[in-house]
Parts: sequence; C-alpha cells; structure tokens
Amino acid sequence: MALPDVRVFEHESQLLLGNLMGDPHVRRLPVYVPPRYDEARKEPYPVVFLLAGWSGRGAGYLNDPGIFAPALADALDRVMAREEDKAIVVFPDGTTKLGASQYVNSPAHGPHMDYVADELVEFVDGRFHTHRDRKFRGVLGHSSGGFGALVLGMLRSDRFSCVMSSAGDSWYEYLYTHTLPITVGAIRRAGGVNSFLERWLGSPNPRALAGRGDEAAMLNLSMCPCFAPNVGAPPLLGDVYFDLDTGALIPAVFERFLAWDPIHMVDRHVDALQSLRLIHLEAGTDDEYGLCLGHRQLGRKLRALGVEPVVEEYPGRHSGHHHRMPGRIQKMVAAMRKA
Repeated sequence: MALPDVRVFEHESQLLLGNLMGDPHVRRLPVYVPPRYDEARKEPYPVVFLLAGWSGRGAGYLNDPGIFAPALADALDRVMAREEDKAIVVFPDGTTKLGASQYVNSPAHGPHMDYVADELVEFVDGRFHTHRDRKFRGVLGHSSGGFGALVLGMLRSDRFSCVMSSAGDSWYEYLYTHTLPITVGAIRRAGGVNSFLERWLGSPNPRALAGRGDEAAMLNLSMCPCFAPNVGAPPLLGDVYFDLDTGALIPAVFERFLAWDPIHMVDRHVDALQSLRLIHLEAGTDDEYGLCLGHRQLGRKLRALGVEPVVEEYPGRHSGHHHRMPGRIQKMVAAMRKA
C-alpha cells in the first residue's frame, strides 16, 4: 500500500520577519499531494488551505490519532481516488508564542492574514500544478481556524472563493465572557497579567500543568494582541478587555473585539461574501463554547443580507470532529468544480 504523499517545506516569510512578538519567521509548511499527482495533468489541481485552532499548527492535523480514528492523510487518499475529487491541501502554521494569531494582521504579531493569502498562496502556486485562480482555492478551519477561514473569505476574497468554518469563533458576547470568572481568578493568583504570562511561558508544558482557569486566562489574554493590539503595552502587546478585579467588560476595548466577531463583520463585507462560491458553517450540537449558536446567528444574519450559507450541525461537542474533515474537503472541491 502506497503511503500518503505529504511534502514538508521550510518556508521563510518576509512578512513575519521582525515581528514584535518575537515569533519565528521560518516555519514548516506541510502540503498534502493527492494520489498519482501529475504535473502534466491537463486540468490543474484545486487547493484547500486547512487552518488549525488555538495553539495548534496545521501540521497537527496530520498526526496519527491512534487505532480508533482515521489518519487524515490516509482518509484523504481514499476520498481522492477519482481524478475529479483530487486537490492539494496546505497546512499553515499561524501560531504565536501566546497561542494563535487568529490569522489576522496585527502590529503586535505581524500580518498573518497576508502571510497566508499572499506569501503561502504564491509559494504553493509556484511549486505545484495549481489553477492559480481564486475560483479553485478554498480555506477551511476549525475553531480559531474556522474564524480565520471566515475572515479570509471576507477580507481576502481576491484569493479565496470557498469558505468552510467548523465551529469557528463567533458570538463574542458569550465566547469571550463566559470564562471570565475563572480567568480573573487565575490572573489574580499569579499576581497580575505579566506574572501570569511569565509563569505560563516559562512552563515546560503549560497546558498539561495548568491550574484552575489558567488555560482560559491564556486563551482570553492571547486574543488581546489580535483584536485590541497595543504595541506600547509589552509583553502582552494588547489591551485587556475586562477589569482585572471585577471581571466587568471594558466597553471601549470590547467594542474592538466585537468589530472582529463574524456576526458583526458581515454587514461590512456583503460584496465579498456574495462573491463566494461556498459558505459552509458546521458545528456540534453540544459545542461547549456555544459555537453552534454562533453559527446559527451568523447564518441568519447572512440570509438577511441576501447571502445563502450552508448551515449544518451534527451530534458532538467542540472536539472530536476530525473524522469529518475529509468529507468537508470533498464538499469544498465539489463546490469549486461547479460551473
């Protein structure tokens, strides 16, 4: 049996070079190539960019999940047996030292959106037999990666025509407030934001060794340089959106967050959304972050704007969805091939 063809490149980004967060600008880029890939094939291959969630790299999708779940690359080989189903799949690394860039451009961590939409698109198109046309390029992701797919569809529709969000971040009024009680407690126990960050970043395995509320605190703080960047406030490089004593929202800062909530964004990007060939939203019916409800709200908002998304739910929570990924990619490739 032939092994899946996954080629790993070392990509040197000029856009991320010298970012204030101090994150590496040289990153590994795995690229899945379908069975019997043919550089001389008459029809070039469509491309799907697969974005990871908070703290994850794209390469994580390619890990062996063990005996009770299918490995993604093996599953892709099976669903891409027919020529018309074949696609190239790209696995970017959108991490920062605080967790994730949310795939947005920020003066704090650098232009991660342009890194994907410009540098990586051009890198892949320059090395593979691709269509090099937005009609045959899609972006898919889970959680923070689903958010990244949605905002790339709105802000970089010049590059992508198909968007699929698996439990993508939305409904910030709940998503970034429901863990504030344990977040405030964790930061207080650490002695403040700077002490908390120092302890988290100094740990050999902070997620495994975290105390009560630590991971929620890190996640909430890591959003600040994405949505409320402040380069004059190191080491976080962002404004905190809640009162560190009471947990009350700071309206002026939280409004900056809400400006990035897809539910609030769509009003400003109707033309881009109408140009997309596919907008697919799906989430588990018991998503503990409320993202099934966020998707329902987003779907209703899109329809009110004259944009028709596919909204799908399945039995499950926020995790445990990776077995659905090959089918998602199949749907995206099918949408690209429609006249």
